[in-house]
Amino acid sequence: MDQHFSAIYKMFEDVVSRYPDHCCLELGETRLSYREVNERANRLARYLKEKGAGPEQLIGIFLERSPDLIVSVLAVMKSGAAYVPINTALPEERIAHMVAEADIKTILSTTRLESKINAVRQAVASVTTDVVLLDQEYDEFCKLSGENLGVNSAPSDLAYVIYTSGSTGRPKGVQIEHRGIPNLVLAQIEQFHLDNQDRVLQYASLSFDASVSEIFTTLIAGATLVLLPEEGTYAGDDLHRILNEQRISVVTLVPSLLNGLPQEELPHLKTLITAGEACTRKLIQYWAPRVRFLNAYGPTETTVCATIHHCKTDDISVSLGEALAGSAVYLLNARMEPVESGETGELYISSLGLARGYLNAQELTDKAFLDNPFVDGYSDRLYRTGDLCVRRPDGALEWVGRADHQVKVSGIRVELGELEHSLREYGGIEEAVVVYNADKNYVGAYLKAANGVKPNISELRSYLLSKFPSYMIPTRYLFLEQFPLLTSGKIDRHHLPSMEDARPDLGVPYVAPNSYLEKELAAIWSEVLKLDKVGVHDNFFELGGQSLMATQIVSRIRSLIGGDVPLHIIFGTQPTIEQMAATLEQYQLEQLDPAELELLLAELENQA
Repeated sequence: MDQHFSAIYKMFEDVVSRYPDHCCLELGETRLSYREVNERANRLARYLKEKGAGPEQLIGIFLERSPDLIVSVLAVMKSGAAYVPINTALPEERIAHMVAEADIKTILSTTRLESKINAVRQAVASVTTDVVLLDQEYDEFCKLSGENLGVNSAPSDLAYVIYTSGSTGRPKGVQIEHRGIPNLVLAQIEQFHLDNQDRVLQYASLSFDASVSEIFTTLIAGATLVLLPEEGTYAGDDLHRILNEQRISVVTLVPSLLNGLPQEELPHLKTLITAGEACTRKLIQYWAPRVRFLNAYGPTETTVCATIHHCKTDDISVSLGEALAGSAVYLLNARMEPVESGETGELYISSLGLARGYLNAQELTDKAFLDNPFVDGYSDRLYRTGDLCVRRPDGALEWVGRADHQVKVSGIRVELGELEHSLREYGGIEEAVVVYNADKNYVGAYLKAANGVKPNISELRSYLLSKFPSYMIPTRYLFLEQFPLLTSGKIDRHHLPSMEDARPDLGVPYVAPNSYLEKELAAIWSEVLKLDKVGVHDNFFELGGQSLMATQIVSRIRSLIGGDVPLHIIFGTQPTIEQMAATLEQYQLEQLDPAELELLLAELENQA
């Protein structure tokens, strides 16, 4: 072991010794100090070690947003093991695949989620999995010592495995070792200008690697990590309110979320990091004069972040920036030679934080991780990102596209090939091509029906939702008699017909809106969903609706009725125009003063 290496959780313990009583985690009225978080993590780590936790063992974390989520990450690392985040919203089939492939022997969860995780355990006969219910077993590990364990992982020990979308029809587990995390965190603390007075929003799900940056930059800086409640869709007006009310000074958000924020001042915000999608000059023009605005880039395979750029108002292009400390970037042609200024090449990365590879997928690993022909002192391998960039005359790298079928939808990596693979397995589908429309931010599926009989879209979506998280599901569908072909016989993806902004065939007849409110709601839906018309019985999600679109609709409805209507009131019933109108009318009546309601009823009676 490198005698000078200190694992990230050891660095956290040093921070605890300096700021023991400073607020570490905050969720609503709950506030935990650095000492309290460390002691809880130490007790749970000892409990896990008693159950056999140690180096290279993978422990699943199946928890909702809570302080226990952060404590569990620290505890797993302190036990010497590596954590595998499992999003509680994932379909059981996808979770079962992860548990089986990673051979997860222990999962941290709660009684609230026990039934779902038990269903997964029954589906995975090949692995005997022990579930630790933190709320139920709390008294047991509280009896253990809260002192530090004295364990320091080696740089090459596994720290975590995060599953991302894979082109083979199955998600792939990216294996990240400890060596790159301290390098990432210290470099980002410097770039973000983080200190112990900051309040950082923990926005990303634990199953996305942006959470690693959010959690550990905050904890190592001695700042306060502010957690979002599990319930709710945090975007638009609601996100702006949270940033303001919680006095957030540092936050990382994808460009699509930034686009939806109202253009109103956030007096507490000092540093804004955008990542996960291509940033735009429009965003730079707005935010650069107001805050320290950083554009960060990096695949999961390079431990979160590889490059970063401090955006200025006078930037002539959207730059990926300079390589982060401990990393080197290379823009290469097909012969693995550096391209000239102004030429397009594929981006390769060398980094201290380069992943070990993909779990139980050596062939995929060999394709993505190549021998490094350059002597840079960071890694003897290069990660092939698949991102195409051009080097500007000033040396800046600008992203221009992808060399494969991987896309980012609202900042989340989606392999279109994984969707195509599953669609072709569906009984009523003969052929499928999935595309991403960047201008309108939707995933669309071109389909050829088997035997000429078109499957019901609702049933097709239900099938996909049993396999994929909702953010991966196509929102537009178009059936073709034949696909355009190249001379090679392959499908010509560049000459597929355009998907018109027409209401899809949902298997339910179109019923036009009738009342004033229904007509206004239908107009809002049509605008946000970019459809020519919407029927009162159409399901919002089957029309292609997503969470970001839902918040846009909520914002417009609030403007329409001139009041602050809770999101659960609008989308709490069946997500149709008819049900939404009825729920809104009922809500407005309930908000009336009894005297006003009595007067209104009297007027209506007189009119009758």
